[in-house]
Amino acid sequence: MNKTDRRKYERVEVHNPISYESIDKDGEIVFKSMGRTLNVSRTGIMLEIAQLIKAEYVSLSIVDLEDNFIKIKGQLIYCRRIDSGLYQAGIRFIASEDEKAEFAVQLIRLHHSKKDNMYVNVAA
Repeated sequence: MNKTDRRKYERVEVHNPISYESIDKDGEIVFKSMGRTLNVSRTGIMLEIAQLIKAEYVSLSIVDLEDNFIKIKGQLIYCRRIDSGLYQAGIRFIASEDEKAEFAVQLIRLHHSKKDNMYVNVAA
């Protein structure tokens, strides 16, 4: 059976470290950790993380290429264990359209910068 993709925005594959905080219903931080981005769109992100997120909301943080700290809030859509024993978390951004777009753009820039800066020194 062919599954129809109903996403409004295309996902872009990115692999960057990211920090996140789980936030309870009272707005208190209950857990902090690091993960890795798998993909991002204008509306959300998928992470690969080591522990199950149980909170409904998360705060995501990155440092951009100019060393600016960028943060965005999100709502946890799902968090499921994968074959490797890690978890994948789908998170929908909760922010203005401009903030969502800026966060996604910065993640993509980081990903491409990392790829562009990789080289092998073959000089003897």
